[in-house]
Amino acid sequence: MKIVILAGGGGTRLFPLSRRSRPKQFLSIDDDESLLGETIRRCKGLVRTEDILIVTNQQYVEYVREELVHADAAGAQIVLEPAARSTAPAVMLAAKYCMERLGTGADEVLLIATSDHIIRPAKAFREAVKTAVQFAAEGRFVTFGVQPDRAETGFGYIELGEALDGAFVTQSFKEKPDEETAQRYLETGKYLWNSGMFAFQIGLFLQEIAQHAPRIYTLSQRSYVALVQAFPDMPEISLDYAVAEHTSCGVTVPLSLYWNDVGSWDAIYDVLQKDERGNAVKGDVIPLDSRNNLIYGRSRLISTIGIENLMIVETDDVILVAQRGRSQDVKKLVQRMREQGRKELE
Repeated sequence: MKIVILAGGGGTRLFPLSRRSRPKQFLSIDDDESLLGETIRRCKGLVRTEDILIVTNQQYVEYVREELVHADAAGAQIVLEPAARSTAPAVMLAAKYCMERLGTGADEVLLIATSDHIIRPAKAFREAVKTAVQFAAEGRFVTFGVQPDRAETGFGYIELGEALDGAFVTQSFKEKPDEETAQRYLETGKYLWNSGMFAFQIGLFLQEIAQHAPRIYTLSQRSYVALVQAFPDMPEISLDYAVAEHTSCGVTVPLSLYWNDVGSWDAIYDVLQKDERGNAVKGDVIPLDSRNNLIYGRSRLISTIGIENLMIVETDDVILVAQRGRSQDVKKLVQRMREQGRKELE
């Protein structure tokens, strides 16, 4: 098995902490290790270090090398994307690298892992991967699903079909629902959140791409070097849209563990420990008569008096103050800043 960690994303949903120059996979959220560092350590318990591939781009390659050293995984492979083209082309690039540079065959299983999620404990994750690899080796396209604990509208869902030994037939994928639909999904017990992680044999992946994303397949029918040169011509499409939603051999393995995609400041609030008044704080913070706040500081003292249900995020050049529960609106702020050409996004 080879593990492909996708670490090329440059999102700003955690602005102002996350920027184009340092996206969230390189950030430390609730301890001293970055999300990518945690991911690498989880994967080291499954394969040899040299069987781990980090897919990233030139802008972040030095960050990746630093994280590999910190995680004692300097022997891992780094695969550079010439352009950002979402996850399906990134996985194709990694698969081509495995076949040409590492000599893997069509029956080799690839585990596609995210680099910017919190997944704990690592032991439970590894047990789920072992189950997934068994199904993948039988020619199934495996997705990992997370048991929902609330009617979440920010995630895609997987509809479960027939029960298997440790997994389910994947019935269908659902787009991010409205609140009423999400509540119905939760009540039926037949839906899991889509974690964005997969396992499959390289040969099956190539077959599915040829059938459902022929443009990617056509561009991949050349040497690895030539594919790198042609990579900017790849369509921008996720692995979910390109293959997972169309395959007829899908299986879903449930993840029985803590999972957080760290996709918003409200998610950060969920991760951090709370004081006796429900405040989640990191940094030099003195909250007086304050309740149920997220206060995240980096470089100076933050003191509050008599506030409730706010999120305050401080960096060297930006201070964000918002109502808790409205962290999804950060993307509106980022869009406004883009329109104004603000340098703080970089």
